[in-house]
Amino acid sequence: MNSHPRLLASESEILGKSITDSQLPSERALQLAANPRPFEEILRTGPSGADQVVIDTTVSLLWIAAAWRVTRKESYRELLRPWLAVLKSHPPMKIPKFAFGNRDLMVGHLLLSLALMDDLLRDVFDAEFEQALRQALVSQARQAHADLTNPEAFPSYSYEQNHMIIPICGLGLAAMDLGDDEKASGAWAAFAREFLEKSFDVLAKDGWFFEGVGYWCFTMQFPICYATALKRTTGERLFTKPIFNYAGQYLAHNVLPDSRFVFDFADWGPRLHHDGIGFQFGYDLPWHTLPTYLLRSLLLLLAHEQKEPFWSDFLQRLPKSSVANPIDGTFQLLAPESPTNRDAATAATLPTSHYFPDMEVLHWRSSWNDPAATALAFKSGPPAGHYLGSLLSQHPEWHLELGHAHPDAGSFLLFSQGAFLANDTGYTGKKETADHNSILVDGIGQHKGGTPWSTFAAKPYAEYDKIHLENVWHTPQVAAATAVFEAAYDDALQLREMRRHLILVDGRFLVIRDVIRSALPHEYEWRLHSDQAARTVNVNRFVMENGPGRLIVENLNSIASHEIAPTIVETELYDPARTRPQQRGFHLSLKSPVGPDFQFLVAIGIQSTTAKPEDFSATWSGGELIELRDSAGSCSVWIGRNAAGRDVFSYCLRGHNRAVQTCASSSGELPPGFSA
Repeated sequence: MNSHPRLLASESEILGKSITDSQLPSERALQLAANPRPFEEILRTGPSGADQVVIDTTVSLLWIAAAWRVTRKESYRELLRPWLAVLKSHPPMKIPKFAFGNRDLMVGHLLLSLALMDDLLRDVFDAEFEQALRQALVSQARQAHADLTNPEAFPSYSYEQNHMIIPICGLGLAAMDLGDDEKASGAWAAFAREFLEKSFDVLAKDGWFFEGVGYWCFTMQFPICYATALKRTTGERLFTKPIFNYAGQYLAHNVLPDSRFVFDFADWGPRLHHDGIGFQFGYDLPWHTLPTYLLRSLLLLLAHEQKEPFWSDFLQRLPKSSVANPIDGTFQLLAPESPTNRDAATAATLPTSHYFPDMEVLHWRSSWNDPAATALAFKSGPPAGHYLGSLLSQHPEWHLELGHAHPDAGSFLLFSQGAFLANDTGYTGKKETADHNSILVDGIGQHKGGTPWSTFAAKPYAEYDKIHLENVWHTPQVAAATAVFEAAYDDALQLREMRRHLILVDGRFLVIRDVIRSALPHEYEWRLHSDQAARTVNVNRFVMENGPGRLIVENLNSIASHEIAPTIVETELYDPARTRPQQRGFHLSLKSPVGPDFQFLVAIGIQSTTAKPEDFSATWSGGELIELRDSAGSCSVWIGRNAAGRDVFSYCLRGHNRAVQTCASSSGELPPGFSA
């Protein structure tokens, strides 16, 4: 028989662990544990969000078990003991079909909790409780394996979906915990390992998680726990997989200069419950005031495994918020200590810009350590990356869901002066391009938005795979790329070209040139979202302010109309006959005249609100050259094509005395007629 504990920590590691009060179970965890009830009863009689109550209850019990194992405080033992009757009578929860009432997620959390509790408490707690706990785990794992391998319930799998990854990881952990004590555990372990091999491979090859940072935290706590336990029990090391190996890079670039917040891609933030009334914590707060808490324990485990020098600096920059997530609390009680030595040499190892080529996202920031720094993200790729598309044909049993991905090709997000200045709209019911900083055609977004889930079922994935960035250029002073995304739209629109050329210079000057061509006449609409409403200076100039930050938006080409309006998103996810609209900030809309072809050309100055808006100006006389000026100097930007027909970006940055500070080109050679 294998010795316990072993999945997350050894006996010696537990005995040598130093803990703080913030790592001990929260008041909510203690309250949930103090009310022992069968899980089916909670679902049957519980309040709004009863599925979340079940999840929170199961992992709270785990947190308390870990706290007892580390501290041996009798109060924690006394909270666990009354659950004996529940464990003895526990009917295993079934997974009737994908995502049905979130039972797959509940089963995953239940399996993880029971497996880790059994690992921690075996042979050191009360014998009757241990036996009931182990029997509940065996029956739940047996049921989960039977359900997940039932071809009637699961004729196909969605390898990229958290709804599948979470219960499969739970089953794998149960198999590792039980080992030779349960005859069927070998089959469970093999099924989980084969499934997760595919899941870890299909998730973006560059580490950029297609469902956004919020769902990275929710999902990845399971694979990281599974990989940690697998290494400890078998020696197999999964932490070189891209989804693990590049996680630090992904998170570092998505955490904003105000490190309480992240770029709000995809379904970020809390959502409404099934009942049409309730909502998750923070939903009623003003938008972009709810911080994103990264699960610190996951980062500690990755940092311990990967030994990358930037982890120390990254962990130092994250706020030391109190633990609210029970799995995070459990892992923090058991995980190795954080690397905390921070020095100038390691702090400078991660460049301030990075291009993620699989998901096609360009990230840039002016500094890692300045809370007022400018940070940009520019995204234009297939919904879950190019590599995933190359694997689809190899697995006929695989169907794509991509539930939390949004139709946001060609969009960009901007944070500066400690505030969101160009942002997304978070967790929505209907996923709409209108809620992103991109382009609408005849008032319609990318094909087909307007669905709560499976937004990308309208075309074969190979069509979405044509969406990409090209001419990507990033240095400490510039970020630029061309988004090619006509394939994101309905083929019936007959778009021949949808290209967005975006260049940011010195964190101060942003120029966006959209070139659109079609075989049919259309009205094109350019959108920019912000937390606060813009004000109109004149028909071509607008000022957007949010807290200490400001954008001055200068439209440089003739348009048909403009509008500043509240952004109203549809938040209903479950009932197509029900609508639950909510305002999330405002947007500026620029509309073209009706015609087949059009070009938007917009220059944006990025300022602190202590600066004067009139300090920024932009002029364009046609052609490829745009002249920009602010209180610190001027910048000439050139966006065009070279003699070989390739898109090229060039700029010259000057100080007040017109002395050139920097001139550079994405091609390495300044275009003719463009010089210092």
